[in-house]
Amino acid sequence: MRVEETNAAAEYVQGNEDRELRRLMLQAQIYAPLTEAVLRGAGLKPGMRVLDVGCGVGDVSFLAAELVGPTGEVVGVDREARVLSCARRRAETQGLAHVHFQHTSLEALAVGAPFDAIVSRLVLMFQPDPISFVRRMVEHLRPGGVMALHELELAAMGLTHPKLPLFTRIWNWMLPTCERVGIKVHMGLELMSTLRRAGLVVDDGVVGGRVGVTPDSESTQALVETVRTLLPHMERLGVALAMEVDIDTLAARLTAELRSNGGVLVPSLMVGVWGHRPGPV
Repeated sequence: MRVEETNAAAEYVQGNEDRELRRLMLQAQIYAPLTEAVLRGAGLKPGMRVLDVGCGVGDVSFLAAELVGPTGEVVGVDREARVLSCARRRAETQGLAHVHFQHTSLEALAVGAPFDAIVSRLVLMFQPDPISFVRRMVEHLRPGGVMALHELELAAMGLTHPKLPLFTRIWNWMLPTCERVGIKVHMGLELMSTLRRAGLVVDDGVVGGRVGVTPDSESTQALVETVRTLLPHMERLGVALAMEVDIDTLAARLTAELRSNGGVLVPSLMVGVWGHRPGPV
């Protein structure tokens, strides 16, 4: 998708090419334990009907499907047909007959039978007005129903020990780029206030990150692939030049830095918050 610096519409900056789909699935492997903990904390259980907003290639839908079981139902919605084709293939391969995907935006989704739970991961950070977006989600939630949201707190620089100069440079490329293309870098820590201002009662929340236990871990790979997808915007905005990023060697250089320093890397922190719609159950 094309993204302007002052974009007034919710756009997904990183596109949907095959490499990007693979990056999303790699990223999902890293975040899966964190997201599952949020969904469990929110109280997802067998028999529930769940709406997954901005489902992408389906990973959060599949986590929800495990918790609600075959007596429940998960409906994933996304406005990108390409990612939904991938999600449907994956659901069929896994034999998840109780997971369905719809090609629609949240705004165009007809309000029908209310859902018991609504979940979403890494979606609000791309919205120009997160509070209005959550209010729109609430229209699909039954009174007493739960909403569980999981977002990055991008402004919290990834944790490293000892200090890693290359990682610091990477973060100094990524953060201003994200800010200038309209991604909300404080969305994680703004989740509680966003839910409250949208009319929900906040029940609880957690903060967590995945440790890269080896220098060439999935966390390191996912970080480098995210830099790759942001690189055209970095160049366009004058944040970094392709030659200084040198994306094809970046993973090897970051791995070497981690190995030589015996370093520990937590590349990102995520915040999960859940609450419920007021009213009788």
